[in-house]
Amino acid sequence: MSTRQQLSFLTIAFAALIGPCAAAEQVMIGGTGNALGSMQLIADAFRKQNPDVQITVLPSLGSAGAIKAVLKRALDVALSARPLEDDERNLVNCFEYARTPLVFAVPLKSKVTAITLDQAADIYAGKTLAWPDGTRIRLVLRPAADSDAVQVKKMSPRLDAALSDAEKRPGMPYAVTDQENADKIATIPGAFGVTSLALINTENRPLQALRLHGVEPTPQNGIAGTYPHFKRFYLIAQPKPAPAVQRFIAFLQSPVGKEILMRAGNWVP
Repeated sequence: MSTRQQLSFLTIAFAALIGPCAAAEQVMIGGTGNALGSMQLIADAFRKQNPDVQITVLPSLGSAGAIKAVLKRALDVALSARPLEDDERNLVNCFEYARTPLVFAVPLKSKVTAITLDQAADIYAGKTLAWPDGTRIRLVLRPAADSDAVQVKKMSPRLDAALSDAEKRPGMPYAVTDQENADKIATIPGAFGVTSLALINTENRPLQALRLHGVEPTPQNGIAGTYPHFKRFYLIAQPKPAPAVQRFIAFLQSPVGKEILMRAGNWVP
């Protein structure tokens, strides 16, 4: 979806909400798919305490699309998996509000429960073609510029080379959005890909997050540093957001908001 199409969708969605909720303040939230499930839980809890505010969490717009929408004032809050670029920092406010383990995942019915970085590199390189039970391994890739792909390449030099090689092979299945990615990993027999613990937990995905070098990908292990691979989530809003947006941000950063994030598979930095 192009940025223009995204903004048109936002405008239509906003207009549709104005009619039945004319007396309510509006807060429109969108962004990276990995963050949406957790943010929906926050929005639901906020709505119970603030019935005068209409909160809408939109389907995945991606980090770049959401940031552009906030810059154009078509969106109140953007959720991003990347920090702001230099040319964006002076235009909006941004802070990191949560982290969640970045995980290698397989379908829930798979008997695979753990992996190492070298084993993952062999899979991406095409050296390991089947799981121990003989099931053919089927990779699910993200676009090379996607934050998940970029982070996997940073895990080790071998993974960098292996994933870069996999991206060049013809006929590889790609997933553009985080939700499409989770769908494909869950439904393709023998699938192997990367996603986030928060997405698995909040969307009840039938996926198995693999232990990495024997370490469970949990918020507690992320905080301790024993599971070192994680996604950072940033909240982006106007320098002077509307009162309802300020109330929502305050709720997100409150003890109640932080507890919801933790239960969803995140931790607060």
